[in-house]
Amino acid sequence: MAVSTQLALVPQDDPRSAAAGMARFADQLKDLHQLGTAAYATLDEALEAHLESGCRWFELPFGLVSRGAESGAVVLASHGSPDDNAEVCLSVPIGAGSEFLGVLSFSSPADGARRDFSPADHELVELMAQSIARLLRDDQIHSGRKLREDLEISRNRVLEMVAENQSVEATLQQVARMVDEQCPGALCSVLVLKDELLAWTAAPNFPNETARVLKPIRVLRGVAGLPTAEVAHATVYWEDLRICPFWAERVNLAGQLGIASCLSAPVRSAGGALLGMIALHYRGSRTPEGNSDRALLESASRLAGLALERRAFTEHLEFQARHDSLTGLPNRAHFLELLGKALREAANGSATLAVLFIDLDRFKQINDILGHALGDRLLKEVGRRLKRLLTEDDLAGRMGGDEFTIVLTHQPDEQAVIRASQEFLNAFRAPHQIEDNELFVTASIGIAIYPQHGRDAAELLRNADLAMYHAKNSGKNDVELFRAEDHPAGLERLRLENALRRALENQEFDLLYQPLVGSNDRVEGLEALLTWRHPIYGMISPKQFIPIAEETGLIIDIGSWVIRQACLACAAWLRAGYRTARVSVNVSALQFERREFLHTVATALSLSNLPPDRLELELTESYLMRDLTQSAARLAQLRDLGVSIAIDDFGTGYSSLSYLNKLPVDSLKIDQSFLRHLNQPEGPLPVLQSIVRMAHSMNLNVVVEGVETQADLDIVRALGCDKVQGHVYGPALRREEVEALLAEDGNLAPAR
Repeated sequence: MAVSTQLALVPQDDPRSAAAGMARFADQLKDLHQLGTAAYATLDEALEAHLESGCRWFELPFGLVSRGAESGAVVLASHGSPDDNAEVCLSVPIGAGSEFLGVLSFSSPADGARRDFSPADHELVELMAQSIARLLRDDQIHSGRKLREDLEISRNRVLEMVAENQSVEATLQQVARMVDEQCPGALCSVLVLKDELLAWTAAPNFPNETARVLKPIRVLRGVAGLPTAEVAHATVYWEDLRICPFWAERVNLAGQLGIASCLSAPVRSAGGALLGMIALHYRGSRTPEGNSDRALLESASRLAGLALERRAFTEHLEFQARHDSLTGLPNRAHFLELLGKALREAANGSATLAVLFIDLDRFKQINDILGHALGDRLLKEVGRRLKRLLTEDDLAGRMGGDEFTIVLTHQPDEQAVIRASQEFLNAFRAPHQIEDNELFVTASIGIAIYPQHGRDAAELLRNADLAMYHAKNSGKNDVELFRAEDHPAGLERLRLENALRRALENQEFDLLYQPLVGSNDRVEGLEALLTWRHPIYGMISPKQFIPIAEETGLIIDIGSWVIRQACLACAAWLRAGYRTARVSVNVSALQFERREFLHTVATALSLSNLPPDRLELELTESYLMRDLTQSAARLAQLRDLGVSIAIDDFGTGYSSLSYLNKLPVDSLKIDQSFLRHLNQPEGPLPVLQSIVRMAHSMNLNVVVEGVETQADLDIVRALGCDKVQGHVYGPALRREEVEALLAEDGNLAPAR
């Protein structure tokens, strides 16, 4: 549309016309003032009101507010209907200071007579342009403030999602939406680096079908397929999409989306590692707005990096919690979960599922001779060899020590399982080069097959374990399939012995504490009781494992652990202010005979800072009577440390009472067998009365074990026994339960 610049002044020699023109101008100024000060719901409404008034004042059919050059002008508002051949007859720039905001123009009809405008008209249109400039500037300020507020809200939402550990996909979608909201008309996407591929992870405003066809981009030497590393280190504007790594092979697709250029920024960790990329895609002729888009994208990349680092950290923690730190294989707990899932799937199929229990032969010798560090290196190498032999559907885990487990799925029959197991044996036999040492290792493998040898994880593992010990007992370096008839009780004992050897290392032991209660129902001491919970076999009774521990000598290390743990617990109770805390520990005869036993006790007291008078050691009467002189000498050494001595299971021989004055002891613990048939005429009541009187005459405390009922409690109290111990006061307590009891002054009422 052509712009007419012809001006015609209102004749000044007509006073009436001049006065009318001035009055009209004054009314128009008044209207303009009202337009500039009125409250509008939207900018469009305000611009429409200005243009409608202008068309009325100037008696023109069309008004326009636009921004940009004529060929690419953006219409901000219009009023009326322009003719194709209409001419612009009034036009004035819209500006605020030196900032150009647009153009205000009015057009005459194409077939209308050319009319002239007075200086007042030109002044009026300039004043209207100033009013519109204020509106546009205020809108810019308001819109900018709103964008900043929205940006802050979006940033906080992303941070909340990271703190709440929400899925990284949802968090990155929020990051991309935040950028899209700040840059209307542009499209943001986030790509995540994984396994040397940049995968499209978040592109909320891309068409769904487009996001699905965008394949991952191969990363070369840490850079996204570029001849330059710039993209991985800095924000880059790609004016030509043909050289952009994200679109170089997708130019046609970019054209379909209307994408003409792209701004990209790397997503990096706090340590500088490349985690992914974030990109802002521009449509049409649009380009980045100064440095604001660049700053926005870099801010978004930092948020995306925070989300990806948090996910990596969470995944690392989850992996550590579920995998063995040495070999990277699933740990015991996670392996049992995986095995349970495999069994549920096998229940619906026809293929054979087999569990292999693997134990390295003579691994302890390698540890003892070459050291644990080299032994750990060997276990890592064994783990790597196992992984290489597994198919995608098989499982492997480390149960602890040198024990590994494998689940073979989709095996056609037993023979296939045995052949696969032989492959594992052959892999172990190949020499292992660890530093300067060439190590040769063999293994014993036991096999249990579902469902013939068990229907749940615990049963299958137990039977595979038994088969493994059968292979080990038969000469090692072999594979053994579980057969119930080949595994008598002796082999079960061997299995228990081997499990016991690893119990301390695997932290399977724990202590419970049974109260020793005085005549006033107050706790005056606690006896430490050893418990063993095996990860596969569950809770194992001390009657089963203590005899084995004594026969094998394992009781020495186990007993030292018990003394140490009991001292540490009692010292902690004393530090907490529980002044009545005392602890008793049973001592094995084998442990008592060791020359270093005195040092073991002294070390436990020193490490725990437990006052010696708070520890009582219990030894059985039958052992002490074997060699009274030697027993008295050893007990005297312990008494010199300051600890108390109690004779456990007293009275089972009846004949030892006269020898008590030869032993430096403090207490007698009467065996619970005395409580049986206590009320019967021929019962042991007279003997029990004699023991109590004799003990008190020698200044010894009397403790009765195994008090189960209120009736038994009444009798032993009537006899004058000092303390009782038994389930009449409830079961043995965990450490935290003891703390709660002592916090209540140790008052414990008997069960009624």
